[in-house]
Amino acid sequence: MSKTAAGEVEQDVPEIVVRNRSRYADTLHRPDPDSDDTRPACPIRQSDKEYTTVPAAAYLGHYELCENPECFGREWR
Repeated sequence: MSKTAAGEVEQDVPEIVVRNRSRYADTLHRPDPDSDDTRPACPIRQSDKEYTTVPAAAYLGHYELCENPECFGREWR
């Protein structure tokens, strides 16, 4: 569990998450456990973008969580 800047506890967020290396990135992803590279668990992992691992606690107040079901979202409706 991690805390956001507002003090809310984010459930089911690992201590280490994945983000795009772009300075315009604003979304955190769950790491893909099956990948040898640093990639998101959701379908975005197939993009050519570069990703890096970061501590969730440092970014939760400023970044959004990916809403794909493989990351932090709910089932698609």
